[in-house]
Amino acid sequence: MKRMLLAAFSALAISASAQITVTNSTFPVAGDTLYFAFDEEPDGINPATPPGGGQIWDFTALNADNRDITVYRPANQGVNFFRFPAADIMEGEGTNGEVYYNVTNNKYEILGFAGGNLPQINVPFNTAYSPALVERRSPMNFFDIENTQSNLGLTFPTDQSPFLDSIFSSLPVNIDSMRLRTTIDRREVVDGWGSCIIPGGQYQVLRKKRTDISTNQVELYVAIFPGFGNWIDLSTLLGGAGGGGLGALTQPDTTITFRFYSGAEKEEIAVATMSNDISSVVNVRFKDNGVSAVDELYEETGATITAFPNPAVDWVRFDCSNLPQEEYTLKIYNIIGKVVWKETYQLSGNRSIRIDLDDFKKGTYLYNLSDSRGRSVGTKRLVILKP
Repeated sequence: MKRMLLAAFSALAISASAQITVTNSTFPVAGDTLYFAFDEEPDGINPATPPGGGQIWDFTALNADNRDITVYRPANQGVNFFRFPAADIMEGEGTNGEVYYNVTNNKYEILGFAGGNLPQINVPFNTAYSPALVERRSPMNFFDIENTQSNLGLTFPTDQSPFLDSIFSSLPVNIDSMRLRTTIDRREVVDGWGSCIIPGGQYQVLRKKRTDISTNQVELYVAIFPGFGNWIDLSTLLGGAGGGGLGALTQPDTTITFRFYSGAEKEEIAVATMSNDISSVVNVRFKDNGVSAVDELYEETGATITAFPNPAVDWVRFDCSNLPQEEYTLKIYNIIGKVVWKETYQLSGNRSIRIDLDDFKKGTYLYNLSDSRGRSVGTKRLVILKP
C-alpha cells in the first residue's frame, strides 16, 4: 500500500511538471512590445536533443550580440492597410516596410509585406502570401504535426523602369513585366517539452521543430499583342538550377529551426537556427530580459545611424551622426539574425558608409553599429529589393 501511495504521489509530481499547452493568450495584439536578443555565434548549447519530454535546455551561455524591439499596432494605422483589409495588427513603418498579420482564436498568420517604392523601378512594393502563412496555432500541444504551403509573388512592370528596360529593350520580343515567385513548404512538429533556461529567466516550454523549404521561380510576361501574352519561366529557359545566373534561384533553400514556446510569454523563448544536418547551431534569437540596446552614453550624445535609400537595390549608404571618436563595427543581419556582412571603422562625428549590394538577396535585414565595447548606437531595419 505504501508503495502504491508513493507511486501515486510520484505520478502527480511528474504530471505537475509535464508538458504545457500554449494558448492564444500568447498571440500578439495591438499595443504589445516584444523584446529579442540575438547570439550570432552561439556556443555550448544543444537545442537539437532527441524528441521527448521532461528535458532541460540550458541556454544560459547565450550572449546578446544584437537586440531588436518589435512594436505591434492596429492594422488600420498602417500606411498600406488598404492592401490588407483583413489584417488585425501590423508592425514596421510605411517607408521602411510594414508587415501585416491576421489573428484569430486559433491562428496567428502573416498576410504580407508592403511599404515604400522600389528604387529605379518606381512602383509600390507590396506582396501577399497566398494563402496566409501560419506562424503559430492554438492550442499548441506536445506532438502536434502541421504541414502547410504558401506562395509569395512580386511583379515589376518593365515599362516603368529604365533599369529593367536597359536589360530587355534589345530583345526581339516585348517584355512587359518580370515576376518573382516563391513557394514555402512548411513542416512542423512539436517534438519536445521541458524547461528552457535563458539569460534572465527559466520557462516551461514546448519545443517545435520547423522545416521551411523555399523554391523560387523567375518569370517574364511576353506581350504578343496588346491585351494578350504569356508568362515564361526564365529560370527554366536558362537551364534550371544547374544553368547558373537566374537559373540558380530555383534551387530549394532549406531552413531548420527549433522554437521554444512558453504558455505565459508572447516572445518565443528561443529560436535556434540549425545547419541543414542539425549538427551545429547557426544563430539563436531569444527573449531579451536585459537592458536596452542603446547605451546611455549614446543617448546623451545623440549618436544615430540611418540608411538611405531604404528600400535599397544596388547600394545603400549608412549615415552616422554625433559619434564619439571610437572604433565601430557595422553589421548587417538577415531576418533570422545571422550576420551576413560586417566591417570595422575608425569613426567620429558625422560619417557616411556606402556599400554595394551585389551579393545580397532581396529581403528584410537588420543593421547595427556598435563600438569596441559592444555598446550599440542603434539597430534598425533595411529592406533590399532585387528585380
